[in-house]
Amino acid sequence: MPLETPSYIVRFFIGKGGVGKTTTAAAYALKMAMKGFKTYIISLDPAHNLGDVLNTELGDEPKKVYENLWAIEVDYENMIREHLKQLSDKIKDIYGYLRIFNLDKYVDVLRHSPGVEEQASLEKIIEIIKNYGEKKKANVIVFDTPPTGLTLRIMALPTISLVWIDKLMELRLAILERRRAITKITGEEFEVEIAGKKLKVPIDVAEDPIYKELINLKSEYSWINNIITDPSKTIVALITNPEMLPILEAYRAYNFLTKIGIYTKYIILNKVLIVRSVPEELKPKINEQNKAIEEARKLFKDKTFAEIPYLPKEPRGIDDLKDVITYIEDIS
Repeated sequence: MPLETPSYIVRFFIGKGGVGKTTTAAAYALKMAMKGFKTYIISLDPAHNLGDVLNTELGDEPKKVYENLWAIEVDYENMIREHLKQLSDKIKDIYGYLRIFNLDKYVDVLRHSPGVEEQASLEKIIEIIKNYGEKKKANVIVFDTPPTGLTLRIMALPTISLVWIDKLMELRLAILERRRAITKITGEEFEVEIAGKKLKVPIDVAEDPIYKELINLKSEYSWINNIITDPSKTIVALITNPEMLPILEAYRAYNFLTKIGIYTKYIILNKVLIVRSVPEELKPKINEQNKAIEEARKLFKDKTFAEIPYLPKEPRGIDDLKDVITYIEDIS
């Protein structure tokens, strides 16, 4: 039962910690697999519990957990190490003429720099979409994301990076232009002296590795930005509990995603208390819940809602997740 257009879809399940994001994402992935779609679910959350929800051990490599369903738990520390290694190799390649300096110590500092986790996570998202979506291994790619704040920073990175790259390209062109002017005036190759050694540096775009890398980065970020801002391909499902504070946080996340062009279609209210005969001591809680749900439907009035009741036990394993599917039939 392959998808027609597009060839694959991407779904991000977003919410604050503890709202049931992983369970909901896993139930959705199972639903799509049961419909015949080749589905991959990927946990990007450092506090992994996708394996717990599926009741199986997971790792960096896809593991088949059901017919048409594969699961991955990204090794967060390894992901960051790989990101830094690639960055280190790239810096050494681009700045080959500076090998007289020890660049490794500067790269090591980056591990503790702001934005490293976000950058490494975005690169992992790009890698997964290319490996499984673009190569037609998957019809559906489901991301179980980190808590809201980190996820929003990851989702905003392509937009922010494209602005920075454009500015850096302008600056680099200006630098190269000044180098060419100096070469023209002096009639000699442009050189710099570092630690007593004269080194030739590029003066033209065609031979400048930094400008070439900026072009490559712009191409990659433009590509992923087009993927995640295309509502025919990528949709966000916001998971929240039927309480005012989580709903308000979800609304702030929704507004932020809207500003950067990412489409939120689904609001999933998880752990809804459904009590036929309400005990006196529970009446205030039920009243607060009903007010919160009413507020959510006002704030997200044009969105598709799903409500998952407070279940008697935490869903674990495929059979339990099949029970959750009945509550998210409208999530596609």
